[in-house]
Amino acid sequence: MDSPAGDLLALSDDYLAEILIRLPALADLGRTCCACPTFRRVITAHSFLRRLRALHPPVLLGILSHAFIPAEPPHPSAAAASAFADAGAADFKCSFLPSPDRWRSQDARDGRVLLSAVPEDPTREEEEESDCRALVRELAVCDPIHRRYLLLPAISDELAALVHQPEMADFQPFLTPSLQDEWGTSFRVICLAECTSKLVVFVFSSGNWQWHASEFDGWRALTADTGNPDPGYVSELSTRYYAHGCCCWVMPWIQKLLVLDTCTMEFSSVDIPPAHPMLPRAIVEADEGRFGVFTLVVDMVCGRRGPVQMYTLYYTVLRNHGQDAKQQQTFETFALPTTYRYNIMGVAGGYLLLQGIPDDFTSCPKSERPNLDCFSLNLKSFELEWFCETKHVILLAKLYAGLPLSLSPPSI
Repeated sequence: MDSPAGDLLALSDDYLAEILIRLPALADLGRTCCACPTFRRVITAHSFLRRLRALHPPVLLGILSHAFIPAEPPHPSAAAASAFADAGAADFKCSFLPSPDRWRSQDARDGRVLLSAVPEDPTREEEEESDCRALVRELAVCDPIHRRYLLLPAISDELAALVHQPEMADFQPFLTPSLQDEWGTSFRVICLAECTSKLVVFVFSSGNWQWHASEFDGWRALTADTGNPDPGYVSELSTRYYAHGCCCWVMPWIQKLLVLDTCTMEFSSVDIPPAHPMLPRAIVEADEGRFGVFTLVVDMVCGRRGPVQMYTLYYTVLRNHGQDAKQQQTFETFALPTTYRYNIMGVAGGYLLLQGIPDDFTSCPKSERPNLDCFSLNLKSFELEWFCETKHVILLAKLYAGLPLSLSPPSI
C-alpha cells in the first residue's frame, strides 16, 4: 500500500501546488520545502511564490546596521529571523563585491540590497561633499542570501547633464517594490535628484538594462516660499516611505505629501495634517488604497518626580488618497511607555518600528550604557511588541522584510 507521502508525490505539480498553498503558516511551508526535492521544486517556483506572497506578505525580520540585527523572541518574526542570523546564512555586508570596502548600503527591498560606491581616488571636493549631495555613478544590486551581485551601468553624461549639481540638495538611490507582474529576478532602481529648480528622476530597469530620466514640472511651483531655512542645502523632503505602489515623502515645510506612482512614474502632492516640521512622521498603507500617517509627538506631563516626557503616536487616515484635506480623519492614538525617548526607525513587512532610548542613556559612561529596545507596531492589529535590542542609536534604519530562508529563491 502506498504511503500518503508517496500519493502526494505522484500528483502533478499543479495539483500539489493547490494542496501546499493551503498550508496555514509560512513555517509549515518552510519545513515542507525542506522535506524533499519535489516539494521544494513546487514551492520555490515563481508562480507559487507569487501566490504565496499575496496570501502571506513578507514580514519584518530585522535591521540592517553594522550587522544584521534579527527579531528576537517572543516576537512573531523571531523564528524566521533566526535562520538569517545564523553564521553563513546570508552576507548582508555584501563582502563578495569587488573592493568591498568601497561600497555603502543605500536600500534593501524584496531580498535585494542596493549599494553605491565611494570614488576610488576622491578629490578634495568629493571628500568634503556629503554622499547625499553628489550624483552617484556606480551602483550595485546584491542578493545577500545567494551571494550574487550585478554592477549597474553608469548614468550617462547626457542624462546626468539634466542635473545642475551645485544646486543639488539631495540625491537618493533606492529600490522600488516589485510589481505583481515583475516579481522574481526583475527589479528597478530609482535615483531622485532634488535641486532647487527641478526634481529629476533616473530610472533603471533590469528588463532593458537601461537608464531613463524625467523631470517633475511642478517642483518649482510646489517649493516656492516653503519656509525652508536653507533651500538648496536642506532637503525639502523627509524620509522616503512606500504605500500602495507609490514612493512617498513628507514635505514638512508645507505640510504636503509628495507621491511618486511607480507604475506611471508621475508625481502628485497630497495635503497632510499640520504638524511641527521637526516632528517625525511615517507613511503606511491604510485600507481601501488610502494613505495612513503616523506622527510622533512629545508632550511634558506631570509625574511623581516632576515633569515627564510623554510620547504619543497619532495615526491619521487620508481619505480618497488624501486629495481633500478636509476629509482627513484621526483614526487612533497610541501612548508609548514613559521610560523612553523614541524615534521612528521605519516601516516594513507590516510593522512600524520604533527605537526606545532610556532617559539617562547619554548621561551614562559609554562603557556602561545599556542596550536600546526596539518596538514594533503591527499595522493591522495596532499591537505594540518588543522587537529586539540594539547597541547604538539608529536614526535611519534599513529594515529587512522577507519570507523564511527556505522560501527565498535568488532575487537577481
